[in-house]
Amino acid sequence: MCELKGVHVCRGWLVPVTLSMLLVLSSICFGQEEQPLSEITITNIEEELLGMLTEASIPGAAMAVVDEGDVLWQKVHGRVDVADSRPIDMNTIFSIQSMSKSLTAVAVLMAVQDGLVDLDTPISEYIPSFTLNSIYDKDPEEIITLRHLLSHWGGLAHEAPYGSNIDDRYDFAKHVGSISSTWMRYPVGYCYSYSNLGIDLAGHILEVRSGKPFALYMKEKVLDPIGMTNSSFDMDIIEKVRNRAVGHSSNQIPPLRIPMIPAGGLYTDIRDMVRYLQFHINMGVFQGRRILRSDLMDEMHTVQFPHSGQRFGYCLGMIRDPVSDSFGVYHAGAGYGFSSMMMMFPEKKMGLVLLTNSEDESMIWSLRSLLKASICEKYGETPVAEPGTEAMTELDAGDPRVQAVMGRYGDEYGYIIESKNDTLVFRRSNGAPYPLTFYDDGGELVGMYGKFSEIRFLPAYGSQRGSLMLIDRRLSNHNFNMRDFNDSPADRYGPDMPHWSEYVGDYEMIKNGEPINTFSVTIRNGYLYVSECRCREHKRGFFFTYDGEPIDFASNPSTASYIEIRKK
Repeated sequence: MCELKGVHVCRGWLVPVTLSMLLVLSSICFGQEEQPLSEITITNIEEELLGMLTEASIPGAAMAVVDEGDVLWQKVHGRVDVADSRPIDMNTIFSIQSMSKSLTAVAVLMAVQDGLVDLDTPISEYIPSFTLNSIYDKDPEEIITLRHLLSHWGGLAHEAPYGSNIDDRYDFAKHVGSISSTWMRYPVGYCYSYSNLGIDLAGHILEVRSGKPFALYMKEKVLDPIGMTNSSFDMDIIEKVRNRAVGHSSNQIPPLRIPMIPAGGLYTDIRDMVRYLQFHINMGVFQGRRILRSDLMDEMHTVQFPHSGQRFGYCLGMIRDPVSDSFGVYHAGAGYGFSSMMMMFPEKKMGLVLLTNSEDESMIWSLRSLLKASICEKYGETPVAEPGTEAMTELDAGDPRVQAVMGRYGDEYGYIIESKNDTLVFRRSNGAPYPLTFYDDGGELVGMYGKFSEIRFLPAYGSQRGSLMLIDRRLSNHNFNMRDFNDSPADRYGPDMPHWSEYVGDYEMIKNGEPINTFSVTIRNGYLYVSECRCREHKRGFFFTYDGEPIDFASNPSTASYIEIRKK
């Protein structure tokens, strides 16, 4: 696109202006066209951004709004570290944490394009010595595929025994090796369950198949082709960069090196992220050259393993979100002193990215809401799926199918289905109750409450009752907002094994030899509970919580979700 040199003064900020923008502005002045989406978005951001940055006490930030070929607006704010440190500029690199998953997914799709891997081949074909533990599937590694890993449908644990958000020992090979000692939380393909380990395994497979270190493969196949020359997954390179934002966390000084490299290891600047957004907006094309096949880009932006009619969900390294008459794809990242957000609208030819060196996530989600509101302001509200109750059969509260799903799903932050004053209600723990009506929808049980909300259930698995899906019909987000069954007042008395009494008490979770959290172990109604999580014993002293996390009192030291614990 031909550019006309100049700047647009917009409430005191300097914004690059292209010829196309000037033409649009001229047409507005002469009443020839409505205000374009980009101008609505920029105006809304300007009115909100400084207040957000100040309210959240963000030390430093960089942000941009782009179309398919130009930067429409950009802003830097604050400093790389403390008040007297160097200011943030366009070349300052930030950790983008889990936004890295998106780029790792692009690398896997590049490997698919090159014939190195296939999305639907079991991972045991690529890493034959790798194994996983499961109480559900025999040899789950012979079922799991790269598609499962990139979409978080593999059923894996979120953290590993070596290298995690709690254990920041830095050795990627040991980190990947320790995944074999983890236990599957779910059967393969049962549900969406976010897992750093799945993305790290995908990155390891790229190393094995390419014969190159992950950071080098990413540089050659993704970063360099997209023009992201100031970006890297290589911690040795990152550590030497002088113009690097320092992460800020309320709890500790965050380490630079983190072990979950494919899942969260990229450092990048705002200019490189602009190029990455445009790569997505142009569906795999960068500066007129196709980098990734269009069918693979479509796959990356498509919800995986969807429920019928599902519009919101995890794709391959990205989340798809219905917005007005179109859709957006986005990902956020937060941790180790940073938070970030990117959101692209390929059909609207626009995207937004925000990088910050603060762990406070409030601003990134506020900006996502603001961006969606700008699109709805221009193109109308997002259509809401009709409930369709006229084609369903209403069920009595005493129906056995209804009685079978009563109880608590999740822990102290979960959802409860119960009867109050002879009326079925649904509520969040410690929340207000909503009247709830159940229907038979062609053999599937569905509960309706509020104006837009419904409840559906996944099948039972192992000895577990099926998980609850909380669905917002404005999003059609089946399989995404889920809770597993925990307990119910109607449960029979449990096994109450005599040796459980030795586990009862107060515990501390330990990081680097120091306590970081506390919890209690109790026995209630004949079941062992860790805080509010009811547990089932797999073998003596080794338990699983209701949602598949392991608690091992028999090991030395004892562990909870692979984190060392100590009895007080």
